[in-house]
Amino acid sequence: MITALTVFIAKWRKERGQARAQLQHLGIGLVILSAGAITTNLLLPIATGRSTLSWLGPYFTLPFVALVGHAIIRHRLMDLRIFVSRGLAYAVAMAVASALTITAARLIFPSWDAQTYFVHPNIVTITIVALAMLSSPAQRFFNRAIDPYLYRGIEHAIALRAATRRLSRLMQPAELATELRQILAEVLVPESFTLLVKRFESDSFEQLSSEGSTQVDPRIWATLQSDQHNSVRILVVTSGEDAGALKPIHEVLRALSVEIVVTIGRRGQLLGLVLLGPRRSGDAYFKNDLAFIESLADLASIALENALLYRQRIQMLEYSDRLLESIDSAVVAIDVGGRITSFNPAATKLLGVSDEYRGALMHVLPSEIGWALVLAVSGGWHPREVEVTIDHVVRGPLHVILSTAVLHDDEQRVSGALVVVTDLSAVKALERNQRRVEHLAIMARFYAGIAHEIRNPLAAISNFIAMLPDRFDDPEYRDTAVRLLPMEVSRIVRLSERLRLMAPSEGGKLSVVSIPPLLNDIVAIHSPNAQEQHVKITLRCPEELPKIQGDPGQLVQLFVNLLRNAVESMPDGGTVMIEADSSPGRFGVQSIVVRVLDEGTGIDPAVRAKIFEPFFTTKPSGTGLGLSICREIADFHRARLALSPRSLLDGGTVAEVEFPGLPTDTQLA
Repeated sequence: MITALTVFIAKWRKERGQARAQLQHLGIGLVILSAGAITTNLLLPIATGRSTLSWLGPYFTLPFVALVGHAIIRHRLMDLRIFVSRGLAYAVAMAVASALTITAARLIFPSWDAQTYFVHPNIVTITIVALAMLSSPAQRFFNRAIDPYLYRGIEHAIALRAATRRLSRLMQPAELATELRQILAEVLVPESFTLLVKRFESDSFEQLSSEGSTQVDPRIWATLQSDQHNSVRILVVTSGEDAGALKPIHEVLRALSVEIVVTIGRRGQLLGLVLLGPRRSGDAYFKNDLAFIESLADLASIALENALLYRQRIQMLEYSDRLLESIDSAVVAIDVGGRITSFNPAATKLLGVSDEYRGALMHVLPSEIGWALVLAVSGGWHPREVEVTIDHVVRGPLHVILSTAVLHDDEQRVSGALVVVTDLSAVKALERNQRRVEHLAIMARFYAGIAHEIRNPLAAISNFIAMLPDRFDDPEYRDTAVRLLPMEVSRIVRLSERLRLMAPSEGGKLSVVSIPPLLNDIVAIHSPNAQEQHVKITLRCPEELPKIQGDPGQLVQLFVNLLRNAVESMPDGGTVMIEADSSPGRFGVQSIVVRVLDEGTGIDPAVRAKIFEPFFTTKPSGTGLGLSICREIADFHRARLALSPRSLLDGGTVAEVEFPGLPTDTQLA
């Protein structure tokens, strides 16, 4: 009982669709019958000590019969025509056999009815005949005798019209196999049906029928495919020399009890194979049967092609969904109306969107992402790997990179846009750590330079102090001390002043700064001193430039240092040009570029890699801190500082600083 129940539940869980509904009705009927019978015949007598309600037990068969009858009529639990015909045939055969047996017994034993028995001999005879007919040998004999009369099928024209209606809907290949099996079972009643579907990715075949496994060498199917010229071809399996060159194939198919092979194809491509076994009626597949199979195969070829394309599309959609789920970047898509159509799990974590936002307007997204999508749909701007900052509800400001793409429909009309947002938190943390490591390395070299630079003047001062007791009255010693000691002390003071500027980010206050007024003031202040050295300073800067965010004091120090280096590089005089303009930059918005161009001797390529290191200088009286301070200030403002040759022939140097501009709405504010 437990084994039967386990098999029934396993089969119910495995089946789908109509077969599952059939088993559900059967299971419910069995549960009602079992529950009622056990309750009235076992549980109640045990509980009350009386069996007064046991007569109700047999009546629980009525719901079981009703449910099974409903399943027979509504869900085709069994072929009712075959059931009635076979039952009637069994009843007639049992009646005839019982009558012949009783007649023979009366003739052989005249006193058949003379003696009195507990059960009448006629009833015993009928029971024995019934049990004999239910035995396996009798069943096989009876099936061979009556199957040719019961399994005749329905008319081909009626079945073909029904097949046209049933195969015209869109379905999966497995559903198509079920429909074909039912249609052929109603018309031709084959003993076996197998549908093999060719896989797109290889030449192998997938079996979609539930009637056992058909293991055949793939080269056999390849032979059938190479011999195929039409979309549909029917191969009748024969024996002997009639098979010709295909005799080995016929022998293999005959071993599998296959009598008909139908190749299904479209546009010269093989899509699948239908294998049919012998008919239960014992008849051969006649000409009209083969014509019906060919017509049905034509319909099936269209349905199978659509089914395979439908499955392929579903697999592609599932693959796309899995791909989006595996991407660490947030992906959000909208339609032309600005409504969110889809997003991946990463978008839920990074942007805070959830399932209730699906179909909502995109104003629920951060403003930077919303504007990027609007501009992408309208065609105004298509950002690619633009770095922006968004406000996260929990984590606060986040640095991200976003890129957009425009979506088109089949007619190449804009149907929406999508944005890919990548979290840069880990990258920014690595950058901060790298800057910290670099800063520590610079500070190590810096402290070593301090010790070296201070040691020289201190050594000179120490020498003079050591000689003071012995040479205090020496006029030459006093004159030398008066002349050199202030110089060495002044050298230490200048060094300390420059050291104070080595940490420009300390106490820096960022504000909105306009570059043109700043450059005009610097040129006005430093032009007179430059003219004394025969150097002319010119400024080319438009009145209106995008504003930047920075510390005005540090920016003045940056430009003054670059200007001083340019003037000092031209001992014979010349012209220093300061240019400022804006251009599309690597920051995704307008960048402001300031260039300081001189006509000096240029930078030796051999030392170009060391010019930003602290205490590295090529000037006899330089401290080597100017350009390192400029680099610190540029890094603090997220700017790019670069020195390059102005001309390979005429010399000169170009010091270029590129600042990220502020967004338009920030500048207006």
